[in-house]
Amino acid sequence: MAALPIRLKALASRKDKPAKAAKTTKRKKGGDDDAFEALLAGADEDASADVLAARLGVPKRAGRAGASTAAVDGKRGDQDDKPRRRLNLFAVAVALTVLAVAGTVAWLAATAEETAAARRKASTLADIIVTLPQGGPRPVDAPRAAAPAEGVVKPATDAAPHDPDPMDVTVKLAPSRNDDLLEKTRAGYLPRMPAKGPAPWQAYSRPFPQDDKRPRIALVMADLGWSPSALEKVLARMPAAVTLAFAAGAPNLQKAVDQARGDGHEVLLQVPMEPQRFPQNDPGPGTLLTSLPDEKNVDRLETAMASATGYVGLTNLTGTKFLASHDSLQTVLRQVQRRGLIYVDSWPTTASQATRIATQLGLPRAVSDVQVDRAPSDAGVAAQLAELERLAKLNGVAVGYAQPYPVTLEGIARWAVGLRDRGIVLAPVTAVVNRQADR
Repeated sequence: MAALPIRLKALASRKDKPAKAAKTTKRKKGGDDDAFEALLAGADEDASADVLAARLGVPKRAGRAGASTAAVDGKRGDQDDKPRRRLNLFAVAVALTVLAVAGTVAWLAATAEETAAARRKASTLADIIVTLPQGGPRPVDAPRAAAPAEGVVKPATDAAPHDPDPMDVTVKLAPSRNDDLLEKTRAGYLPRMPAKGPAPWQAYSRPFPQDDKRPRIALVMADLGWSPSALEKVLARMPAAVTLAFAAGAPNLQKAVDQARGDGHEVLLQVPMEPQRFPQNDPGPGTLLTSLPDEKNVDRLETAMASATGYVGLTNLTGTKFLASHDSLQTVLRQVQRRGLIYVDSWPTTASQATRIATQLGLPRAVSDVQVDRAPSDAGVAAQLAELERLAKLNGVAVGYAQPYPVTLEGIARWAVGLRDRGIVLAPVTAVVNRQADR
């Protein structure tokens, strides 16, 4: 056995020689020589190696044929494994997709309420769709909540103590002309304080329950009187609690005032006041000017007030310069107070001294908080109305000015429908006088 490795090496060196030469070599029979004889009898080295391994009792070595067979088997195994790997990958992808979908559904379900609330808010403040035809009738109030079940006690609240709501009550106002409240002057008939009884602003006002504790919003629709068709649209679309302001120089003014009051609206008279950059920016004839003596401004004021009867007070048309002039403005507001009227400042400038002077004179007054159509678009109007609500809830009252643009009328009509449900009441301007701080 010791000579076995040497003989194996000799066998390896002779592997390419013909088989006949190998057969002529004489070897001893038996033992290891038999193994070598078997090796020499075979022409294939790998087969001889197998015989040798069997005779010697050692493990077989993989030869070229074995390696080739293993390689073929390996390739076949790889080919058989590829479909399995593809199937496994597909199963994993499907499982991950199912998990992702399930997770998304669970997240949407958990946040559905918040998402819906955010979308409702966004659609209200950023993208309001016009759903009502221009000039159509004002929509009815939203349906009221169902009555509580029998045996359930509904808690008392001051949110809406009046039924129907004051903004929807059909009210027949006093006639536009009351001789007891008029004084004949050179300019014409002017309001005057009676010896006893209510002042003109109270006699011509729209009734409003003073025990209503809800936040109040007063809206003033300004710049009316120049277009009969515009007035018709305002009367068709606006709640009767909206106050209407007519330009003092408008034609057929008394007819327009009577028409508005006949529909239940309070009326203000707009008096032109000097703006900045006058006369390039000229609001029209009869403008009150800081350059005029007080007597001239009083004459112009009386001419304006004599153009109609039945209004509760005055408001300004422009006036960014005049409202900032203390002396000129004080003279005018003193006349307003003497005539038993109110003054409503549209507040076109932060320099306006109207509220402070009115407080000193004891003149009932209100002041605008918001220009509703500063941005005349659906979203702009909705945003300003939302700001009015915020101010009303914060301060108890809020006042907004608006122009009779179609987009404004549509926006206000939609907005007013849900006020009751939001705990706010739309009030005439006389219901909010002296409820705002001086500015």
